[in-house]
Amino acid sequence: MNSLQSILLTLTSVLFVADLAQSFFYLPTADAREGGEHMSHGVYYACLCGFFATMVFALLAPSLPLMWVAVELTTLVSAPLIAYHRGTGSLEAMWKYLLICSIGIGLALFGTMLVMHAQTSGNATWFKAGFVFVLAGYGTKTGLAPFHTWLPDAHSEAPAPVSALLSGALLNCSFFAITRFRAVMPAEVASFCDNAMIALGVLSVAFAAIFMVRQTDYKRLLAYSSIEHMGLIVMLFALVMKLLPSADGMLRLDLADHSPVGILTLALFCHIVCHSLTKTLLFQTAGNLLLAFETRAITAVQGLGVSLKGHALLWLVGIVFICGMPPSALFLSELGLVLQAPLWMAALVLALLFIVFAAMTKVALSMTMGKPRARPVPVPRTLLIVPSLLFVLLVVSGLALSLLTVLSFAK
Repeated sequence: MNSLQSILLTLTSVLFVADLAQSFFYLPTADAREGGEHMSHGVYYACLCGFFATMVFALLAPSLPLMWVAVELTTLVSAPLIAYHRGTGSLEAMWKYLLICSIGIGLALFGTMLVMHAQTSGNATWFKAGFVFVLAGYGTKTGLAPFHTWLPDAHSEAPAPVSALLSGALLNCSFFAITRFRAVMPAEVASFCDNAMIALGVLSVAFAAIFMVRQTDYKRLLAYSSIEHMGLIVMLFALVMKLLPSADGMLRLDLADHSPVGILTLALFCHIVCHSLTKTLLFQTAGNLLLAFETRAITAVQGLGVSLKGHALLWLVGIVFICGMPPSALFLSELGLVLQAPLWMAALVLALLFIVFAAMTKVALSMTMGKPRARPVPVPRTLLIVPSLLFVLLVVSGLALSLLTVLSFAK
């Protein structure tokens, strides 16, 4: 088991516990406020536990075909959760998720067969073709552009704990599938694979930045932020693999390693963990705002600093953290990416990150500052417990990581 696999297993477990706990607080209030038909709680918790089990299966699968089976199962088990409320929008999002991700999984299966054939024949062309299909297939579940079209609808229509688990855990599991295929690629096709990942990573950040500028739905804004960060994660991984020895495809975390590959590996792991925790905090807070204001429209949610001070603090700090501002660990990971990337790539990523920062901070300030346009319906204080714990964890971990990094380089 390599370092990435260990971290993803731990992170997925933590996020599952956090979203399971939030579900106990969220669902009764959501059912009472939103009304209409909804999934029974027994079925919901069964699907949620099954979702967690299939993600763990995907991370622990001993072979590439079994991993494909596990990723396919994550789709089948999580789809009903998206349509929890049985509304027109949620049902449409569920079917869109099933259709697009099933096509992606089909491409991944074909790519898996090509790679397995290439392993027996040793033909570099088959390896390249197989990786292209794998990247497109699993990239669909990872939320990489231009295969991301299911993600904004699914993340915005699902209940808040489900949105948080989709963004914080499922995307990572699909990304892990890509890393396993990259690890078996021979040296002669390594550069091709890494360049393909960089291209999709840059495209994903660009797509997200464009659609975030004029976004009017705060849950969809978070969904596009997930696309952006998965693009950054894929780019970081590709840069790490470019620097690893050709015979070594294992990712190992070593805080004492100050080489470029050590810095990028640390940046990759920091980005995965901090993005997942911060996005879980933000989606849970967004779900609370939806209960309070009964709308996802940004313009209708104003003056949180006056009406819902606790939520205003979590929302504002969460947005600042997800944009990579200190003490967020995302600041260190994005800095590592910019410092180690080629000049053209660093300049382009910086420009796109500035656009994302401007778009998200504008939304955060407009929602938290000023006078409320509408009086929110009070929400139970218990809904703040899990997001507040995540907030404390993010602040402490960000400060600790910054201190460790400074001390490590000072030695």
